[in-house]
Amino acid sequence: MSFRMFSVATLALAMLAGATALAAKDAEPNTHDGKVVSITSEKLVMTSKDGQEHSHALAADAKLTLDGKACKAADLKAGTRIRVTTVDADKGVANRVEGLDKNPEFASNRQDGKVVSITGTKLVMTGKLGKEEHTCTLSADVKVTCDGKVCKSSDLKPGMKIRVTSESNDPHAAVRIEAIDKNLDFASL
Repeated sequence: MSFRMFSVATLALAMLAGATALAAKDAEPNTHDGKVVSITSEKLVMTSKDGQEHSHALAADAKLTLDGKACKAADLKAGTRIRVTTVDADKGVANRVEGLDKNPEFASNRQDGKVVSITGTKLVMTGKLGKEEHTCTLSADVKVTCDGKVCKSSDLKPGMKIRVTSESNDPHAAVRIEAIDKNLDFASL
């Protein structure tokens, strides 16, 4: 009888672990770029890169920025370029809206993934799903941050989540690397 109870408890624990892993996968962030059509404190209407209009509810704690500085919904005017982050579990709810008015560093050529290795001017990274590896060359003036603070490329360690921004004319030349080590609220990776 106690063996059967142990087996049932083990099975329940395994099912719980599987459900937790699936929930964590569903909670991965998703980003897309576009332009503001209209925005209130509760709802964002936007066009995607291909001109299709769609909307998102804004999470109660949604982070809004304009040119890298915190802002209010009213500061994001119609036509402003934006990057919207949702959580896969509910793609209809935006938890981050990054607006661009004047800052040319707003990334349209970016890749999210993880560091595999970094040596000198060569960064090897995986894609967001961790499968395909590709190599980027670091530009001479590459800007590197970790958890929002300036750091060196040598501070990046294998497995760190990163967002790499490339020059539009060379998608393999990294001009900015944003890494997350401990501050999970910093970025939308």
